Amino acid sequence: MPIVRELSVEPPVILKPTMRIGEVLPKMKEHRIVVAPVVNDDNVLIGVLSYRNILMRGVGRDTKVQTVMEPPYSLNENVDFDRAVMAFVNWRAREIPVTNANEVVVGVVSRNIILDYMLRNGLVPSATVDSAMSKPAITIEESESIARARWLMLKSGISRLVVVDKTGRVAGVITLSDIVERLYTIRLSKRKGYEWIQSEESFLAAPVADYMTSPPITIPSGSSLVKAINILLENRISGAPVVTADDKPLGVFSGLDALKLYLDQLKISMPIEAKISQVVKEDFTRLQIEKLVNSYLSKFSRYVNVIDFKLAVKEETKTDKEGRRRYNVRVRVVTDSGALTSQSVCWDLSTCVREALEIIEKRLRKQVEKAVTAKRKKKREGD
Repeated sequence: MPIVRELSVEPPVILKPTMRIGEVLPKMKEHRIVVAPVVNDDNVLIGVLSYRNILMRGVGRDTKVQTVMEPPYSLNENVDFDRAVMAFVNWRAREIPVTNANEVVVGVVSRNIILDYMLRNGLVPSATVDSAMSKPAITIEESESIARARWLMLKSGISRLVVVDKTGRVAGVITLSDIVERLYTIRLSKRKGYEWIQSEESFLAAPVADYMTSPPITIPSGSSLVKAINILLENRISGAPVVTADDKPLGVFSGLDALKLYLDQLKISMPIEAKISQVVKEDFTRLQIEKLVNSYLSKFSRYVNVIDFKLAVKEETKTDKEGRRRYNVRVRVVTDSGALTSQSVCWDLSTCVREALEIIEKRLRKQVEKAVTAKRKKKREGD
């Protein structure tokens, strides 16, 4: 098996902390990359800039990279193949910087590079896509609004929705990046002092059908994993709906699902994943919250070792005029650096959970950034 250094490629974009988002975003879009390493003058990794994080935060053109970047995470160049696969699964990453023992950036490795190696070397598990896909597919009707699509993705912690027509057949696909990229363009145009052809309000009110990718790239049910992975790589997409013979959605398959199955066959123990069955009774809501929670846990795992996770939900007995009940959500995350707790009270359960997890994420990032700064200061003093 190869080590990461043998699989990595030269990063198409390397950033400095003082660079402006206005010059960075076009480069990332041109090279179709989702993350870029941020380095200091010695080429030491000091952060990672995410394309989606730029869009989600809606920062201006003159915003500096250092205000938007995430704490640094990377794979050491000598890590073996299986451990690299574990990192991609654990972090739910599509691209990861590669560093040497001195934390100097020496390359980048992507999920597609890993999948391509597996294809070429016969490492893809002998199974059908049905055994690996995420199911059921979370769908939206083509007549529903962009605003609802964005809300549903954020609520569920997912980045892709399957769009169906009135008969329930797959009509297209819309991604969170599609939406926030358009919104970002609209907001930037306003800041530049001229009126955009479309307002933010009219875009959010527009039907999903106007902006979805159609006809969609789909994977037939019963396809082998080899065929499914080839479909993703040939079309340069990270995932696609799995459909029946009459185009009804069964689930969604991503390259990450294939990597999970590969690890399962090796009987490698997986990092902690949250199961929400004891605190949420309704099946669809439970599915949404599990996806949301595990999405956040994967972020946390990039910086610290997550040891335990607890979610407590209390539903109040009193209701408002519309018959709604408030939820009181408490989250506790235990890492190798200690325990963090947070609380949120609101009318929507998924929103409460997301707010509580966002509080944990902000506190955790501050801890990590402080630790990284202290470590580098100590190293400079030692030198």
